[in-house]
Amino acid sequence: MAPAQHAAKLERERKLNSVLTFGSTLHRRIENERDVSLVEELQTQIRGLPLLPSSTLNAKQQELDELGTELWNLSIRLRRDEFTANGEAKDGTVRKIRALCLLRAFAFLVLDSAAAQAKGRTQKSCTRLMKVALKAARVCIDNKELSIAIKVLERAAEYQDVLSIETDSANGDEAQVARRLRLEYFAIRIMLAWRQERMDTAEHMFTKCKQLTDALSPNTAETLADLLYEVGKDHLTKRNYEVAVRWLERAYEALGEQDMALLSSAAGELRLSTMQNTVQAHLRMNTAEARDKAWHMVKLMETDYADKMVVSLLKIELLSAAETFDSSEFYQVLLRMIRTIVLNDTNFRTIIHHVHRLKEHSNFKAGKILDNLIDIRLFREENQAWVEKAVVTRIWIATTNMSADDVREQLQELLDIVLQNAKSPLSAPATHAAQILLWKRVESTAQQDKPGDAEAWCRLCLHPVFDKAGAQNKARVARKIIQCATSRQDYAAAREAYSKMAESGRDEPVTRYLMYKVALQSADMELASECLEHICKSSANDATMLFASVMEAQNIGTKGQAIHALERVLDKYDYTAPTGINLPALLRITARLIQSDLTKNGVIQAHVMEQLCKVLEGSLAQAKLSKRRPNETKQQLFTLHELEWFSKNAYNLSLKHCAEMPPVLLVRLLNACTGFIQLLRAQSQPSTEGDLCLRLVFCEFLAACTYTTLARAEDNIESCLQHYVEARKHSQDFRRAAAQGMEKLGGSTQADIISKHFQIVKLELEAVLKLEKWDELDDLFEQCWRYKSPDRYETLADLVLVIHSCLVKANVDQKYQKTVLSVLDKIIKLTSRQSGTDMVKLSRWLRCLFSLALTFDESISYRCTEEAADIAAKYHGETGRYPPTELEWLATTAFNHAVDYYLQDDDRLCKKWAEQAFILAQWLEDHGALRDLLMEKYASLKLQG
Repeated sequence: MAPAQHAAKLERERKLNSVLTFGSTLHRRIENERDVSLVEELQTQIRGLPLLPSSTLNAKQQELDELGTELWNLSIRLRRDEFTANGEAKDGTVRKIRALCLLRAFAFLVLDSAAAQAKGRTQKSCTRLMKVALKAARVCIDNKELSIAIKVLERAAEYQDVLSIETDSANGDEAQVARRLRLEYFAIRIMLAWRQERMDTAEHMFTKCKQLTDALSPNTAETLADLLYEVGKDHLTKRNYEVAVRWLERAYEALGEQDMALLSSAAGELRLSTMQNTVQAHLRMNTAEARDKAWHMVKLMETDYADKMVVSLLKIELLSAAETFDSSEFYQVLLRMIRTIVLNDTNFRTIIHHVHRLKEHSNFKAGKILDNLIDIRLFREENQAWVEKAVVTRIWIATTNMSADDVREQLQELLDIVLQNAKSPLSAPATHAAQILLWKRVESTAQQDKPGDAEAWCRLCLHPVFDKAGAQNKARVARKIIQCATSRQDYAAAREAYSKMAESGRDEPVTRYLMYKVALQSADMELASECLEHICKSSANDATMLFASVMEAQNIGTKGQAIHALERVLDKYDYTAPTGINLPALLRITARLIQSDLTKNGVIQAHVMEQLCKVLEGSLAQAKLSKRRPNETKQQLFTLHELEWFSKNAYNLSLKHCAEMPPVLLVRLLNACTGFIQLLRAQSQPSTEGDLCLRLVFCEFLAACTYTTLARAEDNIESCLQHYVEARKHSQDFRRAAAQGMEKLGGSTQADIISKHFQIVKLELEAVLKLEKWDELDDLFEQCWRYKSPDRYETLADLVLVIHSCLVKANVDQKYQKTVLSVLDKIIKLTSRQSGTDMVKLSRWLRCLFSLALTFDESISYRCTEEAADIAAKYHGETGRYPPTELEWLATTAFNHAVDYYLQDDDRLCKKWAEQAFILAQWLEDHGALRDLLMEKYASLKLQG
């Protein structure tokens, strides 16, 4: 034997032994999951197969055949263990499953190597090996071992050739089997070409199959149809719609040519799936012809599968894709689905989805189909989640249907039915979703100025089926009812809605605000006060409702209600204001409203005046605070303009009503006015100083006068003295203000201030007298002479006389009495120098001073006689002469005083006073009668030398 032949022989023997040795270990190794090299070794062995014919191989043919058969059976058994009945892998690893696939291919190639040694291929052996090859190839293709599948099919091609030659010579059964195997071979080739994406080859192989359709058995036809279906479905997924239609129609025809009764139970589902995907492919082609074909297919499906949901879904899809949407037909299809399908979560969601699509074209039919779904199926299913979803969707449809008039009635009926048939009211999330939809309708109708409709929608929101809405949401709806009822002026309905609210909802500020409006419009003052009080208590951090109540009181209530509301605001915040509120503006509004009700039938209303004083006093306190803390923005609101407004208004009110209003209120008003003026003066310009000074002087003057009036009328000693303290304080303030501004005032105004100054001094003297502040008398008397005003000395003289009598009565130090008498003496001197002096008053003052001083300081009395004599001489014979009776009284009193000295043996003073009496008597126009009488009596006195 040649060396080359010998080497080839040894190589064939080596391969044969390797195959036999490797194959004998597979049973043990394939179950060992830790054998990680098995797959690679199987691939290596497969690449060396099939073995070439040889004498050595011939000797081992039986052994090879037995090994191949054993391994094939092993692969079948192991695959059965690794896969479930429906072909799904159990717990086997991917590597093990792949090893089983390769094991089949290895077993077939071993069998093929053994059969190659036979002399000639018989139909029987080819049939046997063809069956094995086709199963192995299919498994390899399914596991994507395409290269191995090709190798297996290449070997199967030889068997196909043999079977095709021997078909004609074989008997009927054998020929039929051979043709069936050949057909299956071409089908597997179609599968391989499809996996290789070589559709031209697949088409060629399908042509081969068509030539063998007479060999189709029911099982083969079903297998072929399944393959064709998979090809078509794959192309449908890849959007190759024309190719998909072609292959799907082939699958349909393959099944259609068989008696369905002879096919497996899965054949019906395969046929349905094929028809479904065919319709889908036609639809995706989106042509009129394709749609017609799709409809034709659907009608065929209806014949055999009318109760299948997929048929209805296809019809729905076709209706949706039509150029003209047929909502009635769409409705009928959905209705049929509702009545026939088994409801589960997926089917329920599908129905709801298509209800949404129907709504796009017909709200009415979409609502009607949901009503049917709820009534016919959902109550029976007792699935609360489905019921809630359907109800919410139904409400959504109804609330977006703006054209229908009876939508609300339909929903009312639906909710009543749900309440009767459902296990419980809707859950909180479903209720929330439903009420959101209903609320949108409430808002839209309210915006359209349809309060009646809005109120009706609100009442639907409060249906018992929405019992889990929560107190806050229920309160919100009830408030809307109150608003709508108020707009309709149906205050009874508003009260009814309020009464049905939970207590927490009734006590919310916004609810009370709405009822405050109701109370104002229905003139229910008790309810208005109750609501306003509650709003005040609830407005600690947010004053929105409180100020809204104020505005409502201004807009729809009486002035009294508005004033009451504003006062509650100011009381609540202690005459401050929350952030965002302009305090001066608020105070001005309040003051104006109160002021507008100040008089009734021309008479001052004291309680209104008291309210106004309270507002002005609170305003002054806040204005002062703003000056102490000027860095705070909210405190800088009291500008010069604001201060000017408050000061002028208080000033004008004081002047206008000073004679009418109670003194207690007047002084409060004046105090507020002076406070504002002082704040203005602290930051005013020189140009305005005169006006401010004049206002301040008048205010202080009125205040001093008013406090004096209060003091004179007060029976309580303590209160009386306190009033005098205030009168004295304002008098001093007047004097200071007058002194500062006198030079800036004009002539007539200055004269008026001088006059008032004199009056103020007299009032202050009265206060000092009552308060027994004797040490201050000197300073006050000095103020009497600050501005010369002889025409006003008369009242001062009378006051001095009163003061003196009080001093005497109080038995105070004589120095104070002396001071008082000196003031009276000065008044007399100043008065006597004036032309046109009232002699009656002057003579009376002289007589009083003479009498008071005679026992205290007769030098003063003596000067009085001198003054009287000078005056009498000066005006002797004139009309305005010294009164005779006064002159006669002074003369006789002086003579009597001389006699007193005579009795005291003081001849010098006796002579002095007697002579003075003679002088006074000589100016009497009695022809000297009194003088002569006095001289005669004097002469009778026995004076010493």
